[in-house]
Amino acid sequence: MSYIEKAQELGRALLECEETIILRAAETNLDHDQEAQRLIREFQQRFKKIQDSQEAGEEVSDQEWQEFNDVQEKMKANKAVQAYFAAQQNFKKLLEQVNTIINQVLAGNSCSSSCSGNCSGCM
Repeated sequence: MSYIEKAQELGRALLECEETIILRAAETNLDHDQEAQRLIREFQQRFKKIQDSQEAGEEVSDQEWQEFNDVQEKMKANKAVQAYFAAQQNFKKLLEQVNTIINQVLAGNSCSSSCSGNCSGCM
């Protein structure tokens, strides 16, 4: 089996893992939460406005910063956003773990037999 086929096999396995399933469900919930979508759009608009002002050499007012921080706090308090960010973090940890294992193998190291194949004890 080629390394491309192995990578495809790994990708299919990752599609079936709990972290991916939870992330996809959280994405769907986030997409269907109108309040979360509104907050995300408002956050992006305010962020872009601040970024554009800074790039133009303009000072961002305290009121603009406060409005940006307020919408950021509201977004963080939204349950759909919280669930999505938590799921995203867990998925990121999974990918980091996979990457670490690949790097260990490339460096000539391998997991011990005591790690039971998930290598969480090896890192």
